Amino acid sequence: MSVDRSYSPYEVIRAYHDRGMMKWGAFATEELTEAQNTFEKEKKDDVVIQALPHHLVLHLLNQSFSNQVQIKVKYQAKDILTEVYGFVSEFINNQVRIKSTDKIYLISIEQIVNIT
Repeated sequence: MSVDRSYSPYEVIRAYHDRGMMKWGAFATEELTEAQNTFEKEKKDDVVIQALPHHLVLHLLNQSFSNQVQIKVKYQAKDILTEVYGFVSEFINNQVRIKSTDKIYLISIEQIVNIT
């Protein structure tokens, strides 16, 4: 009995001949694991973040500033999504200053993705 393994990118698998396919499971397991790892990596890379419209971001920041309400701001800088909890204390050019309990953040309004 001959099995066609020409689909495999691995030379070892293509050239291997086994009596009764006793050792095939190890090859199949390795291929399956590699395929699952590749799928998971691609799935993580495909995450698309839809940002709030610019006018809504400005409105929510203004409401937080006026009412001194604490907000959670998600912003994206250098492909890293960061969350900040705090109060809007000041607007400087195209940036907003947010005071949290331990730090003061100066965030570009264009980088803001979500506000809650």
